[in-house]
Amino acid sequence: MKINVKRLPEEGNTLAGVEPGSMMELDDPLVHFRQDVAYVLHAQIQGSALLVTGTLNTPATLQCSRCLREFEQRLHVGQFVVHQELTGEDFVDLTPQMREDIILELPQRALCVEGCRGLCPQCGKDLNRGPCQCPPRQGDLQWHALDQLKIK
Repeated sequence: MKINVKRLPEEGNTLAGVEPGSMMELDDPLVHFRQDVAYVLHAQIQGSALLVTGTLNTPATLQCSRCLREFEQRLHVGQFVVHQELTGEDFVDLTPQMREDIILELPQRALCVEGCRGLCPQCGKDLNRGPCQCPPRQGDLQWHALDQLKIK
């Protein structure tokens, strides 16, 4: 999104609209932006700098880190702020800053629901859809692979 700083009135200007989700250019197979990024921004010149404040909203399609199902989560940047010194250019591109703030809203571990039960480690059945037929596992299995080692 580019702002023409030469046309900004002294009191500033409120800008509202959408940018295509393709602006995110995220190379991650687990995260997709298939819908537009909505923005409401207020831009004004302060001295020799451009100040832009506002909000950003977009839905992201994520993959649950437990059950691997795709789900949609709304990302909201409540305090988008850019302060950039002007060096004579007519246009200022806010796209990199918008991308960065939206990416920072992505969860570290995406969960489709708070209590997602994930997949059975033995058969791979989605435990959110019901129990599997695997026998219950006994004991603490975090060291199970080491217990299988045969040392001579």
